[in-house]
Amino acid sequence: MAKKVNMRRKKRKWGRTIGILSVVTIMIVIVTLSELYQSEPQSTPKETADEYFRFSDAQALITAETPDNKSITVSEVYFNITAVGGNANSVLVSPTQGYIPTGRYPYFDEILQNQTKPIDVLYNYSAVFSTKKGDKGYPVYFYVECEEATRAFITIYITAAWWSLY
Repeated sequence: MAKKVNMRRKKRKWGRTIGILSVVTIMIVIVTLSELYQSEPQSTPKETADEYFRFSDAQALITAETPDNKSITVSEVYFNITAVGGNANSVLVSPTQGYIPTGRYPYFDEILQNQTKPIDVLYNYSAVFSTKKGDKGYPVYFYVECEEATRAFITIYITAAWWSLY
């Protein structure tokens, strides 16, 4: 008889051990999952570059294509860029018209908030481009991007120009 009692005690201890291990395992899984979900960074949506920057004082070196100056050829563009949304790092301005080598795109390591930097885009002589006058001036198109803002397509309107006589 004593042998039967010992077997029952061993079975009870085994069942109790399995129950405790199950509860501990479930608790570990719950703690691990909750830690994973809490540690994910809460990303806030970035502003677009056209909201993050202000563009001003656009000028160009141009040649008239028509006698009434409604269409022009642009060979150089100058304008200012100001970081109004905060400090901007790795700022790249990419022209979408004409041609300049990729390594000559205007680039700034950093533009501090409210700091203004001049942009000078000199197009290759053989790759100048034409634009037609609109209500706001002559449109010239760029992409602007930085680490703090998403890439945006921007339009700079040329309102002041130097006329080239070639």
